[in-house]
Amino acid sequence: MLTAHDILIGLEVAVFIMLIIVLYHALFIAVDLRKIVRRIEDITAQLEDVLLKPISLVEHIMEYAAEFFDEKSKKEKHSKKAVKASKKSS
Repeated sequence: MLTAHDILIGLEVAVFIMLIIVLYHALFIAVDLRKIVRRIEDITAQLEDVLLKPISLVEHIMEYAAEFFDEKSKKEKHSKKAVKASKKSS
């Protein structure tokens, strides 16, 4: 006949087996999560590249335009000074 002690030992064995199964599944879940996180990082990097390229291009164009207009305004100031100087000397 089974005693309470025998039943308790049987339950402990069953709990340990279930714990091993849970840890086994947790291992596979962790590996799958790592794969998912890597994919998300790759997608994020690709999206970042796609979004930052046009922004970088616009930034370079704006810098070029600012330099161009600065040079143009400096040339106009120098030409106005030259015109004023030639009028004063006449």
